[in-house]
Amino acid sequence: MPQDGPFRPLATEDDLQDALRHSDDEPVVFYKHSSTCPISAQAEDEMKSLLSNSGAPPVYELVVQESRDMSDRIAEHFSIRHETPQAIVVSDGEPVFNASHHDVTAASVRQAAS
Repeated sequence: MPQDGPFRPLATEDDLQDALRHSDDEPVVFYKHSSTCPISAQAEDEMKSLLSNSGAPPVYELVVQESRDMSDRIAEHFSIRHETPQAIVVSDGEPVFNASHHDVTAASVRQAAS
């Protein structure tokens, strides 16, 4: 499926499995956010900024209002409490970094993924 915008979809079990497989080759970012929250809008700008640099990790996006079940599935899978906005860096199928709210920055995610 073609991706819309800078982010890859993370709305279905197939998307989750694709992201986990991709994390075996390089770190990936799971970016969960609300489409109505100003803090999420700021975090989205940070994730777009991250992707504007060469060598940035792929960012898989989940909009909570559209995929709450998948958000809960990810929280359960990684044993990480659901928050929004939230960025989880995954490498080899395991979370190596987790940030939420104002801590979701391009710099922190870039550092965690390198």
